[in-house]
Amino acid sequence: MTMRNAIVLTLLLLALAVLCPGAAHAERIALLISSDDAPYKEAVAGFNEYVSKQGLQISYELIGLGGDPSRAGGAIQKIKSGRFDLILALGSLATEAVALEISDTPIVAGLVLRPESLKKGANLTGVSLEFPLELQFSWIQKVVPQARTIGVMYSPEENKKKIEAAAKVAQKMGLKLEALEVRTLQEVPDVLERLTKRAQVLWGVPDTIALSMQMAKPILLFSLQNSIPLVAPSSMWVKAGALYSLDCDYKDVGTQCGAMAVKVLKGASPGTLPPESHRTVSYSLNMNTARMMKLAIPDDLVRGAKQTF
Repeated sequence: MTMRNAIVLTLLLLALAVLCPGAAHAERIALLISSDDAPYKEAVAGFNEYVSKQGLQISYELIGLGGDPSRAGGAIQKIKSGRFDLILALGSLATEAVALEISDTPIVAGLVLRPESLKKGANLTGVSLEFPLELQFSWIQKVVPQARTIGVMYSPEENKKKIEAAAKVAQKMGLKLEALEVRTLQEVPDVLERLTKRAQVLWGVPDTIALSMQMAKPILLFSLQNSIPLVAPSSMWVKAGALYSLDCDYKDVGTQCGAMAVKVLKGASPGTLPPESHRTVSYSLNMNTARMMKLAIPDDLVRGAKQTF
């Protein structure tokens, strides 16, 4: 190669590096995954699919926690020494670990149950699994239009702020929230009994005490025996007898995270990107429960359900 040709080639490569910065530098992303369960795999697929179409050159390193908190320390050290441009944290375990230990690398989090988990640092943003309260109550009005009083059990340590906000939203929508505190598992049956004459529908808020798996059977029996429909936090509860649940499209949550990640890689600060709720609503219905309670579910809602039982 002549000196002239070498100079021309060098200039062309420099021009390409300016026009296509991804070709000059591969952005390094750490994927910190709380669990190997299917929702996490779907979210990773959605993230990768979106990011790969954006013209960026990306290299990934997958770091799995396998649901084991004791593995978080080693994972954090690996991330700190890896000099990553961005961290995708999926699940509460992964998000809490990186939010606590890493402040100098942008973090996009997904599959996080509580929106407040995404407000723990200026380098953190993401997508929560919680639907906006207005949307949740509008679905109650759609599926159980005759219900005006919504009963809910909650642990004040976990959900006090959420319930206070929910009461205001319910009032604006012409609904009443009958909220009763539960501090121990042993209190659940008595609180359910108090709701018998107060509530027309039971709103199942994720709560390690009020809606724990140990209390699933008495809660579902209460709902069926008193014909008070249970709006559940997941399709697993619907399969067991709850009337319906609003469900997540985990792949689309990954896509949302991908869109946020691309903005960050192009220069946006995570602190300027407000946390989002996931945008795709799917739902599961238990038609056997509806028939037992003599509830008329509109045909279009039945047809639109992701799952029916």
